[in-house]
Amino acid sequence: MGGKSGPSNNQMVQFEMQQAQEAKDKENLRQARLAQGKGAIDTIFGNANFGDDFYNKYTNANLDYSLPQLDDQYSKSKTGMNYDLARAGTLRSTMAGFAQGDLLKQKGINEAAIRAKADTDTAALRQSIASQQNQAYNQLYATEDPTVAANTAATSVAGAQLSQPNLQPLNAVFTPVAIGLGTALSAPYGQYSANQLVSKSPLGNGNIQQSA
Repeated sequence: MGGKSGPSNNQMVQFEMQQAQEAKDKENLRQARLAQGKGAIDTIFGNANFGDDFYNKYTNANLDYSLPQLDDQYSKSKTGMNYDLARAGTLRSTMAGFAQGDLLKQKGINEAAIRAKADTDTAALRQSIASQQNQAYNQLYATEDPTVAANTAATSVAGAQLSQPNLQPLNAVFTPVAIGLGTALSAPYGQYSANQLVSKSPLGNGNIQQSA
């Protein structure tokens, strides 16, 4: 019988090998694009832009705003307390030592809280930037276009580098102890907790009153 004969087994093998090589070459090119894009993203989000200096600067911006306010409140509270101690004639008494120690303890507690908040805010910034980096990775794997992914990453970095902590004025944080003998701090130095010293001071007699 006549007619065209089909491809030989050797031709089929050669065709399949060619297809396999083309698929391999295509995958190699794909992996190269992904590697190029990932390298660009890693560089953009790396230490040059987001190293310790960047995060320390963010933390210090928070501390440099809040700690001076704490020091100012402490200084004013201490001045007012010493004035009332002197007016009560107890500036060098056991009560004075207790009151001054209590005020200093409050300063330490509030400073620790301020530093903890600064660390927490910085950790949140680290997490946000890491999330932006992951978004850039996702875009790279979705588009397989390293240029688009790198441009998106660069835009994210430009915004992140402008990040500033959410700075809020420090509320009144000091509550000086009651001085006794009917004295109390004036309004600018905060309010006394009238019962705070009664049970602790040898001069406390349960009859501490606030002056008008």
